[in-house]
Amino acid sequence: MDARSLLIDILAFGALPAWLLAGAADWWCHRRTAIEHTSGSRESALHLLLHAEIATPLLLGLWLEINLGLLAFMTLCVIAHMITSLVDTRLAQPRRHISPIEQQIHSWLEMMPLFGLVGVTLVHLEALSAAQWLPRLREQPLPLHWRVLVPLALAAGFAFIIEEYARGRRAQRNYGAA
Repeated sequence: MDARSLLIDILAFGALPAWLLAGAADWWCHRRTAIEHTSGSRESALHLLLHAEIATPLLLGLWLEINLGLLAFMTLCVIAHMITSLVDTRLAQPRRHISPIEQQIHSWLEMMPLFGLVGVTLVHLEALSAAQWLPRLREQPLPLHWRVLVPLALAAGFAFIIEEYARGRRAQRNYGAA
């Protein structure tokens, strides 16, 4: 196995599942500590944004050629994700306890997208010199299982956050919480 194939496998079978599992673990922490009664739907709305900031470039990477334009967009999304993470922490910190375990989970959620971006860039180094900016459908589509399983996994992550957001909205209506 060459280094490029190994890196693709690490991204597909390591980084992506680690990010998705960290997201599920973060949801579990929020549920366990009843986030709906502290920072509530405001924080959950930021979680929806955080998920979208990474899911969007990931989905585009499934369907489009990885070129300089897409790499630039992915980079902007990762930077936006880092900024949104800071806003999220600033909102949550004074309103609820963030346990050491949850802090570790947040580390994974913040670093996996950066790791993924670096990995995708290394796999597609030729895109840096080709200077192709416009989006283009992949000439050779990825295998069908990737085009089906990755969107399903991202949708499942989105569903967890929607559930959290709905709990926060219910609590806000019923109890006047955040």
